[in-house]
Amino acid sequence: MQNYKNFLNYLVVLIFFSLILLLLIALVNFKIDPTNIYSKYNKSSKITNETSKSFIDKLINSKNGILMKNYVWNERDIYLNLAKYESDSDCIVLGSSQIKQISSYRKKRSLSSSCNQLLNLGINGAVLEDYIVLSQSILENQKKAKNIIIAINAWTFNLNRDARWLHYKDDYDIALKKMFSENDNNYITNEITASYQTLLINNLINIKYFISSLNLINSKKNYSIEMAKDFNFELGTTHKVLLPDGSIISSAETIEKRKKNKKDLSKKTEWNMQDWGIVPGVWYEQNAINIFIKLVNQLKKKFNVIFLITPYHPNVWDNEEQPSVKAMKNVELKANEIAKILNIDVIGSFNPKKVGCYSNEFMDQIHATDLCLSKLENVYVSN
Repeated sequence: MQNYKNFLNYLVVLIFFSLILLLLIALVNFKIDPTNIYSKYNKSSKITNETSKSFIDKLINSKNGILMKNYVWNERDIYLNLAKYESDSDCIVLGSSQIKQISSYRKKRSLSSSCNQLLNLGINGAVLEDYIVLSQSILENQKKAKNIIIAINAWTFNLNRDARWLHYKDDYDIALKKMFSENDNNYITNEITASYQTLLINNLINIKYFISSLNLINSKKNYSIEMAKDFNFELGTTHKVLLPDGSIISSAETIEKRKKNKKDLSKKTEWNMQDWGIVPGVWYEQNAINIFIKLVNQLKKKFNVIFLITPYHPNVWDNEEQPSVKAMKNVELKANEIAKILNIDVIGSFNPKKVGCYSNEFMDQIHATDLCLSKLENVYVSN
């Protein structure tokens, strides 16, 4: 009996200190906020829209880009401000993390036949809602661009496949009103908004975010922008670098880890579809397709629109009965169908064999290297 009481006391103490620890982690993450996702709720946040604009000015005019050493700017804020910047680029590329290596700034140039100079607006987890927000800024601010290249992902023709876009929900609502009449734009529900609030709450006790917070504290909360010095793009440097065209060079440490992990990519394994925004059997929604077509037609009034499809690792295609493969097949067919109806050219394919990409030209299952991406125009469908 005494042992049982001691165990209960130990359990109560353990739970109490665990809760205290989680509370401290949450408070640190909320206060430090290394990627500026709580600024709407944190009045003491020092990151302002003006700071983001200053960041973009320095990025565009830099020689080697900006070291993402103290990442205190939210990625979506960066790219939204980049979309507002009237650049000299003749191509603007919209997409998710799969396009971050697409660049006209490095030796292995991508889309060189279609673009002399491009602006990369690749955002982690980008979904259709992100495209709508960024496209509105492009329509309002870009004067010199000729081509808008829209990357099609396996989840693009669906709504709310990633809650992070709700970071700029107000901008989305404004953009949607400009696209549709009031009777048409009832696409946001309280359930979707709640999902973002859940994401924010869960992130408060995220250990990786906590480590980023500690790193920022250790740097004495230095919000200064540090320019990258000359470095070898193939080898990387101390931190991730955002190049002047919006594309990314990973850190030397990350590049080295990927080299070591490439052997693991050769192993046959079952891929986690939910991490990719794929829901088995729900390859696309008609409502989302209607919105997408409306967006493309809006862009076509000022720009030439091109669809872009980037390949997945060859081993993903080994089992064609996997939902991920079925999703890619169905979505690529639908993208080409829409392109034909709208007279839109299509570059690339989900299938690496069609593009001419090999296993060693991938960083992981869904992210191709710049070498693979330089071959995208091997597949070019004119409509």
